[in-house]
Amino acid sequence: MMNVYEGTKETGRRKTVKRKSQLASIWTRYKKSQLAMAGLFLLILLIVIAIVAPLLANYEQDAIKQNMPIRLQSPSREHIFGTDHYGRDVFARIIFGARISLSVGLASVFISSILGVLIGSIAGYYGGKIDNLLMRLMDVLLALPSIFLAITIVAALGPGLINLLIAISISYVPRFSRIVRSSILSIKNQEFIEAARSCGTRDRRIILKHIIPNAIGPIIVEATLSIARAIIHVSSLSFLGLGIKPPMPEWGSMLAEGKSYMGSHQYLVIIPGIAIVMSVMALNLIGDGLRDALDPRLKN
Repeated sequence: MMNVYEGTKETGRRKTVKRKSQLASIWTRYKKSQLAMAGLFLLILLIVIAIVAPLLANYEQDAIKQNMPIRLQSPSREHIFGTDHYGRDVFARIIFGARISLSVGLASVFISSILGVLIGSIAGYYGGKIDNLLMRLMDVLLALPSIFLAITIVAALGPGLINLLIAISISYVPRFSRIVRSSILSIKNQEFIEAARSCGTRDRRIILKHIIPNAIGPIIVEATLSIARAIIHVSSLSFLGLGIKPPMPEWGSMLAEGKSYMGSHQYLVIIPGIAIVMSVMALNLIGDGLRDALDPRLKN
C-alpha cells in the first residue's frame, strides 16, 4: 500500500506535470502568431541592447559630456546616428535611454499591478460597502485620462525619475483593479471556492491560492499592454519637461531637444521616434499574442 508521503509526492508530481503542460500549450498557441513572435524578438533585442549598453558606449563621455566641436554631425562611421546640438553621440543616448524607458515602464506597471490586484481582490471578494468604497475611488481616478492624471501628479511632486514612477504607477492602478474585480466576481461563487470555504480555509489563502491564479491571464495581458502605454507616457512627460531631468538621456526629452532642428537635422527627431515606435509596437504585438494564447475559447 502506498504511504502518505508517496501519495503526496505523486500528487505534487502530477500538479507539476499539469502546470508544465499548460505552459507548453500556451507557448504552442503563442508561437502560431508570427506577429507575436516578431514582437517578442524585437523586445528581447531591445532588452539585450539596454543591458549591454555600457559595452557599446561610454555613458559619461558619449551620452552626457558636451563636445561642441562635433555638434550636429550627420550619421557617419564614427557616430552612426550622428551627434546632437551639444555634440553628444545620439546612438549612445538612444541605448542608454532604452534603459530608462524600459525600466520605468516595467517598474511602474509592476507597482500598479500589485496595488490593483490587491484592491480588486478585496473589492470583488468581500463586496458590499468595501466594494462600493474602493470602486468609487477607482471611478474617480478613471474619470481622469491616465496621462492627465500623471501630469497632475508630476506637476504637484516635481519632475524627476522617482516622481515620474509614482505618477505612472498611480494612474494605472484603476485598470488592474477593475480587471481583477470582474474576474473575481465570476470566480468566487464557483464550487471549488465554496469547497475551500467549507474546509475552513482563510480568506487570504483563498484569494492568493485559488482566485488570483485563475484570473492571472487578463492581468498578464493588461500588464503587457500597460508597459507600452507607460513608455509612451514617460516619453510624453519628458517631452513636456515633466519627466526625466536633463542631461539624463530619455527618448521623449531627445524628441523635445531635436524638434528645433527638424528642418536641417531630421535624424534628431526620427531616431528617438523610431525607438519609441519599435518598443511600443513590440509590446502591443506581444500583448495581442498573449490575449489569443490565454483565451480558453481558442484552445482547439
